[in-house]
Amino acid sequence: MVRDPLRRPAGMTLLALGLLSVSCGGKGTTASAESGVPVHAFSEVQAAPVTFEAGPSRPGQVVAHVRTKQDLICAFVWGESPALGRFNNAASMNGTGISDHIVALPGAEAGHTYHYIVEGAAADGTLYRSAMATFTAPVAAPTQPGPSGINAARQATVTAVSSEFSAGYAGGKAIDGDLDTEWSSKGDGDRASITLDLGAPTRITALEFITRSMADGTAITHTYQVVVDGTKTYGPFPAGSPTDRATATVDFTGRVLRFSVVSSSGGNTGALEIRAFTPPP
Repeated sequence: MVRDPLRRPAGMTLLALGLLSVSCGGKGTTASAESGVPVHAFSEVQAAPVTFEAGPSRPGQVVAHVRTKQDLICAFVWGESPALGRFNNAASMNGTGISDHIVALPGAEAGHTYHYIVEGAAADGTLYRSAMATFTAPVAAPTQPGPSGINAARQATVTAVSSEFSAGYAGGKAIDGDLDTEWSSKGDGDRASITLDLGAPTRITALEFITRSMADGTAITHTYQVVVDGTKTYGPFPAGSPTDRATATVDFTGRVLRFSVVSSSGGNTGALEIRAFTPPP
């Protein structure tokens, strides 16, 4: 599977650079043994408790939320033991400080307990580090059952897209039946669209648009609409996720379906899967 480069946590942690080599607790200040630079308790700049949730786009994904009182370059350092061994940061940091850090934790398994610390650096050079803590990776809600009809989109042809992030994120990925692949636009936000040709006029009684999303909260489609054969518009309907499919009930007959994003969180909007169901047998 090709991975979106925007999903990948980037950069080296402060710990790995040797700047924060001495642990500090919830209060007070210590100094790095190597540099002598003061290291402040992360609680001084922390705006809210660190929270964890099952990722919005895929079963099994875990996301940490770290909020700070000022913009920081932050690293989330974690592992199965106090030795840690993994580090990630917010994709939205993009080389600069932010205050709302949404950090994807690849490989975190639901129900498992992990150790972690949070490290940060402010624009004035002040360094922060949290005490060691633990979290248990949350379990995602069970996937809802879908309609019992045939998904006609699986045999459709993609005839147009507003854009594609790359060949690995082509429009056809939205109708291949695989939630581990996806169509991603190239920054289209609310202007993203994809057109499917079902091959013949087909009666459709249910629709699903399973949105892609980024760990930083972008690329999430909130609502979409469908134009049938260039004439009749249906929607807007809520977009779904792998665990909340948000099936929309419709009843029309058509061949060419143009799915358009109506509202979103912006960015590289697209879909893990788009489905158009025929009536139940």
